[in-house]
Amino acid sequence: MNKKTRSIALCGTVCALCIVIMLLGGVLGLGTYAAPMIAGLLLIPIGDKYGKKIHLAVYAAVTLLSFILVPYFEQDLMLAVLFGPYPLLYPFFAKLPRFVRPAVKLLWFNAVAIGAEALMMCLIAPEAMGKWAIIGLIAMGNLVFVLYDLVIKRSKIIIERLLGRILRYF
Repeated sequence: MNKKTRSIALCGTVCALCIVIMLLGGVLGLGTYAAPMIAGLLLIPIGDKYGKKIHLAVYAAVTLLSFILVPYFEQDLMLAVLFGPYPLLYPFFAKLPRFVRPAVKLLWFNAVAIGAEALMMCLIAPEAMGKWAIIGLIAMGNLVFVLYDLVIKRSKIIIERLLGRILRYF
């Protein structure tokens, strides 16, 4: 099989797997934030293996298909604006000075997450959450984002170990 054909097959398979995870996340009810995180993590090997352009194309395909096929708008929005682009932006954040990096990452996360949640609250139910619930949501979101950042660091090592043999053929 041609190397280009293999790369297209791998990208299509990863895209399909991301959509299945997004669909299952909505069905299970716990996946509003977990499913977009896992889908974003699945895109990392594509970026490592084929570069940023292919990574961006697969991310765009997953995001578009997610908005079409997955009926949970908040979950789709989290993938589109937060957990999908973050693996693409991770190398840019890594180039920042070490003492500035965590603050810039958290500023980016808070800006995007607050904007996305504000959009959701305006569209779905503006009076649904109180002041303390919003503050708690932001605090928990920051904690989860820090953990997600740590997982991305370590996932490259895990992917190389577990999928190294498989990805060699692609």
